[in-house]
Amino acid sequence: MAKRVAPASPELAAFYSKRAGWRNWGEESIRYRLAQKLAQTQPGHAVLDIGGREGDIRKFLPQGIKYQGLDIAPEFAGPDVLIHDITKGLPFPDGSFDRVFMIEVLEHTPTAFQTAGEVYRVLKPGGVWVVSVPNPYHFKEIIWNLLGVADKWGHVYSWTKQTMTRLGEMNGFRRADYAGTYIWPPIPAPWWLLGRSIAYKFVKD
Repeated sequence: MAKRVAPASPELAAFYSKRAGWRNWGEESIRYRLAQKLAQTQPGHAVLDIGGREGDIRKFLPQGIKYQGLDIAPEFAGPDVLIHDITKGLPFPDGSFDRVFMIEVLEHTPTAFQTAGEVYRVLKPGGVWVVSVPNPYHFKEIIWNLLGVADKWGHVYSWTKQTMTRLGEMNGFRRADYAGTYIWPPIPAPWWLLGRSIAYKFVKD
């Protein structure tokens, strides 16, 4: 079991603690279902869920996995959820996990490039990183940008397919697949560009 450590940034932790209740189960269930479809997690796999709150993604994963959650907000602390600020790295040995999930987290991460490198480090060879990020070409994003709507979700990056692919490649990953999550309101997106967010599958060869 990893050692529990305090978040390195009280301000960052406080920001997300205030938003701990922000959620939409319809959206989350579509994201989690798609993430597992891309990851193909198997019983016995060691899974790291970064920014996974209470670990609800487990409802969409097979029985018999070894789950480790990670979140910055202390409200989500639990027996298998470690409270930790990922801008300070990942507190796990090299090659610890078969699957790493980051569902709507990377756009909030000030150290996205270093975090991708840390994910690569803690994955086993052949391991899979599934990361979903908001789609900057979704109509809501376009409208909000045109109207100058201020961000209140803590987004510090916007990721296109090209920049996500490059981020993975520069950290040693191969992009194996991608897909859109849902349109708005939350119904599955028939085409990736219509997705409110895009989920990417990266493989550590």
